[in-house]
Amino acid sequence: MNNFLLGFPNKKERDDFFIAIVVILFFISLFWFFLGRGDGPKLDSSLIPVAEVVADDLDSDMDGVLDSNDDCPNMKGDIDNNGCPMDSDKDGVYDRDDKCPELAGIKSNNGCPSDTDGDGVYDMNDDCPNIAFSSASGCPPDTDGDGIFDADDKCPKVKGSPENGGCPFSKKEEKILMDIQSSVEFETGRAALTKASLAKLDQLVVLLKGHNDINMLVEGHTDNVGDAQKNLKLSKARAAACKTYLVSKGIASGRLKSNGFGSNRPIATNDTKEGQRKNRRVEFNSY
Repeated sequence: MNNFLLGFPNKKERDDFFIAIVVILFFISLFWFFLGRGDGPKLDSSLIPVAEVVADDLDSDMDGVLDSNDDCPNMKGDIDNNGCPMDSDKDGVYDRDDKCPELAGIKSNNGCPSDTDGDGVYDMNDDCPNIAFSSASGCPPDTDGDGIFDADDKCPKVKGSPENGGCPFSKKEEKILMDIQSSVEFETGRAALTKASLAKLDQLVVLLKGHNDINMLVEGHTDNVGDAQKNLKLSKARAAACKTYLVSKGIASGRLKSNGFGSNRPIATNDTKEGQRKNRRVEFNSY
């Protein structure tokens, strides 16, 4: 008999235990029955606790500016520039990479202005951006200012034209000018031009009228025979006489200057008659 009590002290406690088990199983079955039909008791989701995850504001680039306020969140920058590196000249090249941080330039030249010829003079200040030459203007020297650099100018101290290699006159005109200089003569001891000399000066008039951009310096010279002061005065007077004649033929006075040097600038020896003859001359030099 005791084998059927299953460890309970008596039959009544055993039966009460089994009845309780049956009741519990009944209500569990009933609960799942209504839950499966969908018209059972509903759970208010608002009553279910939810773990809310709040991510802290990050500073990805560690520059002291939070990502939410950082215009360059993946690039370390400056607090005063909203988290981006500084670009003082606003050329798109950050100061840390900009070799000219105070001067707007281009990325291909490391933030500096372009320098096409690489002469150290930026194109914006370089009058010769395609010719490498380190000078204030970026151009090679042009002493006479005729637009032809001295290295290519056959007459670097006198304004000329490209057609004449930087000289004012062509080779043919130069020959005419040299002939004029060697042919102008005066009456002995005076500043009066000979008739033959007037014809030569007429050729010079033609040359000057064909080159209105050229000015002429007329210089008188003598040999060393006689008083030096008288020779100096005579040389000045002869140069002035040539200038006066050219002006009378229509050459503007402002294009002409005259001066005399006496025997101070000889081109030959004064020990011979031939040398003295060569030293007695009038030179016409353009400027």
